[in-house]
Amino acid sequence: MTLYRSVGMYFYHLFVIARKDFLLEIRSKDVILPVFMFSFLVVVTFNFALEATPNTVNLIVPGILWVSMLFGSMVGFNRVFLSELELGAFQGLLTSPIGRDVIFLGKVLSNLMFLVVIEAILVPVLIILFNITLSPLDMICVSLPALLGLSLSGTLFAAISMNMRAKEVMLPILFLPAVVPIILGSVESTYLIMTEASLHESLKWIILMIIFDVVYCVVGAVGFTMIIED
Repeated sequence: MTLYRSVGMYFYHLFVIARKDFLLEIRSKDVILPVFMFSFLVVVTFNFALEATPNTVNLIVPGILWVSMLFGSMVGFNRVFLSELELGAFQGLLTSPIGRDVIFLGKVLSNLMFLVVIEAILVPVLIILFNITLSPLDMICVSLPALLGLSLSGTLFAAISMNMRAKEVMLPILFLPAVVPIILGSVESTYLIMTEASLHESLKWIILMIIFDVVYCVVGAVGFTMIIED
């Protein structure tokens, strides 16, 4: 009974932190609006820069989608802790009687929700611009582990760089090399989906992303605790 109560409280605190960040973002739009605008501009820029043909559209659209999500997410991760640090709310959060891993995973969950919203808007834009078809169910199977991986690594490296003087520069330097497996897996999986291959053929890439997520979930929770204590 005590175990169930502890697990229940853990997920309750996780939900509270994610809900807090989500409600604050709905009111202020400090993260989701810049992320969307940046990602949308990347998509539009690629649309004009690359001359898509029926023979090349399946090759370039997966890269456009996930590069735009990658660079757009960095804009949001830079602001993950910024507003709370500016107002002194982050120190108050650290004094609350909850584990540091709960704070980290709560931030990850809120960032994941923002990225899901952004992709849900970008995918129809790509469908219209490039006249493509995508299976919604297959895209969900690919997008969830991909976006979770971006959120886990982005939140961790945002925490590492938040007290650095050049945080806007340090975050991309730390973040981009770390998410190569996620970008590789998501681009390859999306390409297979667009070529109407079975989801089974992209399973190895999805498994790669899930392994990445598990590793960064553990490393991120432990690393965040160490960073905050220092």
